[in-house]
Order: sequence, then structure tokens, then C-alpha cells
Amino acid sequence: MLTRTKQKLKKWIVRISVLIAIILLCFINIRRLNNNIYSNYERAVEYGRVSENKEIIEPVITAVFYSSPAIKKKNVSTYLDHSDNYKEQNVKMVAVPQILTDNSFPVVERLYAEISKYNTVSKAVLLTENTDGVTNHKKILQKTIGLNDIEIVKLNEKDISSEKTIEKYLQQKNILVIALVNLNNINTIKNNFLADEIMWLAQKYAYKMHVFDAIDTQIAKAADKDYETLFSLSVSKEEPLLKKQQHNLQRYVNQYKSLLLKYFKQNLSLGKEKETIWPAKTVQTYRLYDRGFVYIRFFGENKKELFARAKIGKNKGIIVALVELARKAAHKISQPIKSYKIYLLTDFEPLIWDEESLINDLETDDGIYINYINKKALMVADERPQNPHDWLKFLYTRAGVPSNANKEDIKLFKFKTVEIEDEN
Repeated sequence: MLTRTKQKLKKWIVRISVLIAIILLCFINIRRLNNNIYSNYERAVEYGRVSENKEIIEPVITAVFYSSPAIKKKNVSTYLDHSDNYKEQNVKMVAVPQILTDNSFPVVERLYAEISKYNTVSKAVLLTENTDGVTNHKKILQKTIGLNDIEIVKLNEKDISSEKTIEKYLQQKNILVIALVNLNNINTIKNNFLADEIMWLAQKYAYKMHVFDAIDTQIAKAADKDYETLFSLSVSKEEPLLKKQQHNLQRYVNQYKSLLLKYFKQNLSLGKEKETIWPAKTVQTYRLYDRGFVYIRFFGENKKELFARAKIGKNKGIIVALVELARKAAHKISQPIKSYKIYLLTDFEPLIWDEESLINDLETDDGIYINYINKKALMVADERPQNPHDWLKFLYTRAGVPSNANKEDIKLFKFKTVEIEDEN
């Protein structure tokens, strides 16, 4: 009888235990579903250009007109190859976009700088139909050429003297005539009287013309491709994977920095008894749940490090890692937190286990990750000791790796980071 009772009791204990486990599992999943904190399929290191807010790439075309003996061009590629356009050539006139954007600003800045290397320019004349964007052009001319004599000439289609006004400046020495006109759209050019004027005068004075672009001669080699492809050529196709991932992470941070910091701060300042605050998945917040690696360091008075922790799980969303680390710090740190550093990490790339090779193969912004059996630790670039020979000692101590550990059991990796800086 006693044996039968024990068997029944054992069965019920097992059943109750299983039931409790099922209930807990259901509770956890219901809670997680309510918060909807599942990570996205997308990874932050593969973010690339912002897809939700697709940037419209406008061609950046600047035309340079100069007086020079005729040079026979064999084909389109050599015609567009402008690597020697400005050497010992008399540049008389240029056409540049009137409104400078993030893409066109460096193109125009470099154009002015190149012209100043091989041409004496004592005065610049800005031809425009209105004064929009003129201030930016004046600033660049002052910076690159050192010009103070800059004249702004407003032209009007109805003014029949416009052509003579431009000719007056073209006939003077050391004056650079700059037409503020967009040449990136054939319809715009056809309907723009200033574009018509400079093209007509270029023909009248038999000026040679070259296209100038920041992409340099690569534009000729990829002339059959769209402009988004051309812009990507400014970053070498042979760029290492970690560097590409770092660029992608930077774009991700540029887009979502304010939201990431918002939820991080909210959860960091919550009392221990308060419920965690999760962002609902909307069009604006969806990409916060992209998968990624996160590392955070917390500092107290006199920049003393109080706590540092990383979330390296492959299936962890960026915002989930941030929130979990914020809650962890709020519970663990008793001293006032004065500042913190948040890092997003690229993937890990294996390193050859050799101290000299390790030092030589690492770039200044590389971090190191160590894995020894079940002991793991990382060190970001700004944590690296000044003496490279102390790097491994630092990692050994942080990970708790025995000094006599077999090197064959130790795996080292390098990675890059992007810091989410809090201006406040």
C-alpha cells in the first residue's frame, strides 16, 4: 500500500511540475507577445541605406569650360577622364548646382580647390537668377581659394543685356565665372535660360568642356550604371567586410539614435519595481528590433567605471539588448551613474593566435574578443592598454582565463564598433 501511494505521489509531482512549467512557458510567451519584442530577421550590420526613408540620389554634375587647343578624344571614357583637366589650362567658367546638398557640397568644394591649384583666380563672379544658396558658395570660395572679391550678378531672362554682362567678365583675366545652374536634368537645362546662355557662350568662344565629379575617373568606367551605384564607388569595392559593416551601423545609428537613447534612458531611470518599457512596433520603430551586438559601459564620479556588460546573442534585437542592459544596470549599480558609453558591434573576425601578428593586424579602431571554453570577454578599441603587449593580459584578467591555459583552447576575434553618443 505504501509503495503504491509513493508511486501515485511521484506521478502527481511529475504532472504538477510539468503543468507549472507549461503555465510558466505560456505566461512568458504571452508576456513577450504582448510586448512584441521578437527580433527582426534583418541585421543592423546589413542595414545599408535607409529603406524606409529612401534617399533620392540626384546626379551631381559640374561642367568646366576652359580655353585650350583642341584635344582629340578617342572615346567616352577618355573624354570623361578629367584627372589632368586643370593642369596648365585656362579655366574661364564653371557650372555648378545652385543648392548644395550633402552629395554635391564635397564635389563643388573639390572642384574649386582643383581649379585654384593650376589657375590664378583673383575674383569670382556668381551668376544666378536668385540668391538661394549663394552664401554657401561664397563660403567655399573663401575657404578653398581664399577669395574675398566675390561679385553676385543676378540675371533675368527678360534682360537682353545678360549675355553681354557675362561676356564682359569672360574677357577679363583671372576672373572665374560661376553659373549656379543644375545640369542634372535635361528638361531643366532646356527650360533654363542661364544654362542656355553659358552653353551658347561656350560655343561662341570655342571653350572646351569637361565634366567634374567627386568620383573622379570612375564615372567614365561606370557611365552605364545608375547614380546610386556610382556613389557607392567612392567606397572601394575591396573594402574589408568589417569596415562595410561599420559603415552600415553608422547609418543605422544616424537614423535611430534618438529613439534608441529614448528607451534606454527611460528604462535606466525606472525604479526596480516598475515594468519595463518596450517600444511598440510601428513604421518608425520597427527597425529598432534589428539583430545586433551591444556593449555598454557605465561610469560614476571621476569617470570611474562602475559596470560593463555586453549582449552578444545572435538573435537579440538592438533595442532589446539596450533595454535589458539598462534594467540590469539599474538593479546592479547602487552609485549614481554620471555617464555611459554605448557601442554597436560588427561581426567577429577570427585572428591568428600570435602576439606579434595580433598587434600588427589590428587597426586603431579594432576591438578584441576572447573565447576560452566557457569564459568570454571583449575589449573595445578605447579600452586597449597603451602597451600592445598588455592587451592579452587585460583580456585574460577580464575573462578569468588562467595564465597557464592552453593557447589551442583560446580563440581570438577582432571587431569594429560604432558609438551611440549622447549629446546630453
